[in-house]
Amino acid sequence: MKEIKTLVLQPPISDEVMWGRFKKGSGYVPPLGIMYIAGYMESKGFSCDVLDCLVEKYKISDLKKHLLKNKYDFIGITCMTNSALDAFASAKVAREACPDALIVLGGVHPTALPEQTIRECSDADFVIIGEGEQTFVDLANCLQEEKSCHTVDGLAYRSKEESKVKYTTPRTPIPDLDALPFPAYHKVPMEKYIPHVTQYIDLPNYPILLQRGCPYQCTYCDHGAVLGRKIRSLSVERAIENIRYLVKNYGARGVYFLDSVFTVRRDFIMKLLKELQHQDFKISFACNARADQLDIELLTELKKTGCWMIQVGIESGNIKSLELIKKASYSSAFKPDPNDPNGRPYLLNKYEQEIRNCQKLGIQVMASYILGLPGETIEDVETTISFAKKLATETALFFLPVPYPGSHLLTQAKEDGGLKENMSWKDYSAVDYSNPVYVNPKIGKEKMQELLTRAFNEYYKQPKVIYRNIKKITRMKDITKYVKAFRALTGV
Repeated sequence: MKEIKTLVLQPPISDEVMWGRFKKGSGYVPPLGIMYIAGYMESKGFSCDVLDCLVEKYKISDLKKHLLKNKYDFIGITCMTNSALDAFASAKVAREACPDALIVLGGVHPTALPEQTIRECSDADFVIIGEGEQTFVDLANCLQEEKSCHTVDGLAYRSKEESKVKYTTPRTPIPDLDALPFPAYHKVPMEKYIPHVTQYIDLPNYPILLQRGCPYQCTYCDHGAVLGRKIRSLSVERAIENIRYLVKNYGARGVYFLDSVFTVRRDFIMKLLKELQHQDFKISFACNARADQLDIELLTELKKTGCWMIQVGIESGNIKSLELIKKASYSSAFKPDPNDPNGRPYLLNKYEQEIRNCQKLGIQVMASYILGLPGETIEDVETTISFAKKLATETALFFLPVPYPGSHLLTQAKEDGGLKENMSWKDYSAVDYSNPVYVNPKIGKEKMQELLTRAFNEYYKQPKVIYRNIKKITRMKDITKYVKAFRALTGV
């Protein structure tokens, strides 16, 4: 059989595209998606290199030199919407350096827009739709055995004979995550990874993924496009084994659970927390959660186990906007709270209650908000800013709407009439709004930008926000971290 030389890579992407206004706090984390592919390839007997052009600070010229030197037979490139042009450029130099190689694109952008990706990136032979591990191995087997790749499940490709994009049989998501090997940590320079300054309290700190999929249908999110709606989890034992591996082999003192909603399976998380409390190692950790899934019992266990920060998507202080973006899956969330004499909506009360519980327990909260959603007025945006200031979490992130491919918000933005025409994929940078993809017709571009700037300035000048953050400074090294975080968030 033919021996093949394989590479999966993260393309060169500028800090401006990656972080926009937050680039002063920029950081890098291991690219778990392609590392999982490399680990799975190795478990099936294939060697597979991993190149993270971000952490290596490679420019496109450096990537070309690397490819010319190594002459790969099979190259996989991960692709996000805001960096799609960078992925396409990487495919182009890959074709120039390795003209006979099989080149594939994968990730959220090609999965959401397979036909468009194939048409826009002529240097890619295939697009992988959905999870990539099994598809990548199947393609490697075809190359090794010198068979046609067009029978492999989970692909889109350009049919030269029929002059159209064709699809193979859809790939079924991997049902048992325990069957996957760990990401190929040994293939990347783990010592170089330091996350964005807002995402850690202790170093080394590494990301970890315990669950794939998200059952919720928030209109602004495209998470389910690649990983699906059904939740699939590692076993508690395998999850702890992965954390232990990072502690033992890379000295991890903290982790960030990347699960879209860490608390989505309460029984699983409660069992995991209980087991972690009895291990012979201690870690700090942060996670993503929905505020309406939190309660004092769960938060107490999170704090006891080492949770220092929870990132929650509040998104709006307007109940009509929360309903528009389907921020809750139960209709009663948007109705008056029966226990509130003023008839305030249940969801807004729940948000405030659980933020207060976090503050009482000493868990920091990073809350995110979207200003100027379809249908909103200037007054609605001001209501959200006021609500954010009332909650006064340690960190608040304010965004303008970014309707990503694969999200229902894209349809809503089109219907609203505010979606930009003739846009570039670089316009999709979620944190740089000099040329926004969507402009709310009721507010206007300049006013939206003004409100965004005002939200950050007013929020971080609040004495209670300043006080809450100063209280968290207990070590000399915290001072540098908090100064850097303040500069990243405010642009100072």
